[in-house]
Amino acid sequence: MTVTTASTVSDSVVTARRAVIDESGWGAKFHVIQPRNFTFWVMAFLFAVGVPYTVKGFSSAGKAYPEAVGLGIAWFTLFGLAFLWLFHRLDRYSSIPAKAKIIAFLFAGLVTTFGMAAINNDAFRSILHKTIGTDFLLNWSAGVTAPWSEEIAKALPVILLIGLAPRVMRSAFDGLIIGVISGLAFQVFENVAYVWGSAAANFGEAKYGMTTLGMRTILSTGHWAWSGVVGAGVIYLIGRPSEPARRVFGVLLILSSMFFHFLWDSIAAMTGGATWSIGLFIPYSLVNLVVFIWVYRRTVARERDWARALLAPEVEIGAITAAELDAYAGTRKDRKHFVKAEKGRRRPKHVLEGVGDLADEIAEGYGVDTEDVVLARQEIARVRGAN
Repeated sequence: MTVTTASTVSDSVVTARRAVIDESGWGAKFHVIQPRNFTFWVMAFLFAVGVPYTVKGFSSAGKAYPEAVGLGIAWFTLFGLAFLWLFHRLDRYSSIPAKAKIIAFLFAGLVTTFGMAAINNDAFRSILHKTIGTDFLLNWSAGVTAPWSEEIAKALPVILLIGLAPRVMRSAFDGLIIGVISGLAFQVFENVAYVWGSAAANFGEAKYGMTTLGMRTILSTGHWAWSGVVGAGVIYLIGRPSEPARRVFGVLLILSSMFFHFLWDSIAAMTGGATWSIGLFIPYSLVNLVVFIWVYRRTVARERDWARALLAPEVEIGAITAAELDAYAGTRKDRKHFVKAEKGRRRPKHVLEGVGDLADEIAEGYGVDTEDVVLARQEIARVRGAN
């Protein structure tokens, strides 16, 4: 095979590449500080108002229950990092800039959790208490309050980033990725609070927080899965230049997460608090995961189409093979089949990583064969030919 080491692509190829790059937002930059953007000031205001609630809560709990708080922070930091790595792996094509993901995580953790959702929940529960009564409050308040209050609040990072980074937030898949990051941050910060809450309810004994920590680790397909589906739904609802609005479908996705959230918070009430009801959370966690995977597969299809369109000329000039493109722009099953078909396992995996790097360099160069593009092609050839 002849490997291209210099620019041989035609003007028509560059034009076609740029159309894909513009449509997908692949390689688009993100700047946090945007003084001329009204959305930036809205975000800054919400950070300024919301963060003190989180700081106050963690500070007070840290003084009263230092062991439980330290345990919760240490464990769920590792938990969060593991899931962030997983979500990074899912975002393999026109990847959202890291700074945008960090903003989404910090906003959801520091603002949404205690500065918005907790306040909303407490206010609505107070209304329920006064209007319906104590029994209803104890049994059903979580189910009728948290699903809409928390899912709307967790969707805010998606909405804010549409205003802050319109060239980045191009597809429903982008909404899904920011949604899962938002939900993960909410889950991490909330779980730490539940750990110290369990200790507080048992005379400050940190060992009681261990049970909560274990349960909320095992049953971990809640907030991030719901928020990912809501994030995709928000994009479908409002539409983007690269993702035509499908308002009914978008609303159904949002409502589905609220419904599943309602069921999660209402299991005890629906079963009369029976001890065996705890076992329902395990199959229900699998249901959350299945729904999320279904939405992921629907939304990632557009990303794969962009990857295929961007890299198709590379097959024509001999930089990558058709099999490599099919694997890179295909499903997980396609990639596994490609890896198994090749000699060894590490080399084909590295080749696919190189194909991804090549796509990123093409986007970075806005469709032109830059020196980095040429080097990316050479690296693929080197890895492919390595023994």
